[in-house]
Amino acid sequence: MIEKETFAREHESGGWEDEFGMIGPYRPGVGPRSNPRGEFPTGPEIGQRLPDIVAPSHTGEVVDVHKLRGDGPAVVVFYRSAVW
Repeated sequence: MIEKETFAREHESGGWEDEFGMIGPYRPGVGPRSNPRGEFPTGPEIGQRLPDIVAPSHTGEVVDVHKLRGDGPAVVVFYRSAVW
């Protein structure tokens, strides 16, 4: 496997800046879970019940996924940062 070299430079804030100007705590490509090998779980299977999730939305409103969706389906998207 060929690893792609990622542009990164140390930022004056002590973090790392990527090619898009996003600043994060880890050098791009070397943070936690940055390079999984082998078995890598990505979440529940389709149709499997989600764990209880109560968290703030992108607007700061507290959302209870199961209460909000009732008996209907749900799509939940998680992202950890803009620096991949």
